[in-house]
Amino acid sequence: MKLTIKNISAFILLAFSTVVIGQNVASAGKIFQDGKDKNKTYVLGSDKAMKVVLESMKAYNSNDAKKDLSFYSDKMIKETGDFSNNWHKSMKSLNQQPFAMFPLRIKGSNEDLVFSISQEDREWKNGSKQKLYLFEIFTINKAGKISDFLQFQNVPKTNEFGLSDGGKFFMKDSTATFTFSNRGEVETIEKMAVAFNKMDGEAYSKFFADSLKYYHSNGKFEKISNKNWIKYFDNTKSVNWKINGILPFKISDTDPVSGIMVSATVKWEMKDGTIGNRDQFVQYSYDLNGKITSVNSFGKDVKYVSKEEKMAAIKAEIIALEKSYDTYYNAGDLNNLITLYADDAIRLPNNQTIISGKEAIKKEMETEQANKKKGITNTSETTDVFGDENTVTEVGKTIRKDASGKVKSTGKYITIWKKVNGKFVTVREMWNDDAK
Repeated sequence: MKLTIKNISAFILLAFSTVVIGQNVASAGKIFQDGKDKNKTYVLGSDKAMKVVLESMKAYNSNDAKKDLSFYSDKMIKETGDFSNNWHKSMKSLNQQPFAMFPLRIKGSNEDLVFSISQEDREWKNGSKQKLYLFEIFTINKAGKISDFLQFQNVPKTNEFGLSDGGKFFMKDSTATFTFSNRGEVETIEKMAVAFNKMDGEAYSKFFADSLKYYHSNGKFEKISNKNWIKYFDNTKSVNWKINGILPFKISDTDPVSGIMVSATVKWEMKDGTIGNRDQFVQYSYDLNGKITSVNSFGKDVKYVSKEEKMAAIKAEIIALEKSYDTYYNAGDLNNLITLYADDAIRLPNNQTIISGKEAIKKEMETEQANKKKGITNTSETTDVFGDENTVTEVGKTIRKDASGKVKSTGKYITIWKKVNGKFVTVREMWNDDAK
């Protein structure tokens, strides 16, 4: 008979039942781990403890974080509450179905241990899917709450995401796969980036083997001595190596020599005035001492954009958003107008109290539109924008005219814009009228 997880769980229960019932023993098993419970045995726990775990699984499957956490002790909620809330927010559906459970208790303890074998199917809101076989141990305290939790996972080969190994390596063995490497390669690159951006040649050299093979993106190959890195930055005025992603890998079931693929953007300015900007993929190879032995670089030059050019483009974007604001406001189109605001936006209006949140701002806009005289229009003029690619402050002035074009009032404003999901939205704004 082919063994499946269901078969295995049945065998475990059968074996356990045979020992406990068939031999009529008071305890069984043994704890080998060093500590206060070493050499102690197990006795059967209570069905009540098992029921707590079953009910907690139902709450977990409902994808309700509050309901899920209600089965845990205060200490567990404090330690894992944030993770649980974020976890459930990210999930579309959860379905954990137990194959088998058996409650135990360490002889002399007042807490139950529930051993559970189950299958869980997960689907994230972003479309990712995962199937897992789980072996879990729940500790149930005297109050009937889960006070500790331990989980072991087995990932099926048919899983859509999250395999422990995969891919295929053709150059050496067509049956070989890749797996993640975990020998400190990621930390090495992160530390190396710090040394690089500080232009510290002495510190930078320590990440490389005595002799390095370097394959440049332009096809050039050279062997570089470790000592050469010490003077690497002598003619450099400034550098900025920004890492976008790191992927450590090795060929499965081979020696621990590993590789790592780094996606990054590098910008530099030389002392002679030369400026460079490049997107790159770099493959590093490590020896058994954790030193880099070869570098294979792939890259493309990107047009260098100065800070002044970036801010000019951002200012143009903000001016366009303000024109949209005026268009929506003057037309009374509040549904589109409110899309220019973040969910947690705050308004500090002229001669009014603070208004917090998108919904409250929309209600205030509805009142304002209802009280606005027919034909009144608003025109905004951006006078200054400063900040960076993610958060900018806009300063401007406003003019309000009646239907005949006569100026009724003028004022000034400050708006803080923040980029959310690739789009600038208002997070704070305040304004007041000029003296009449």
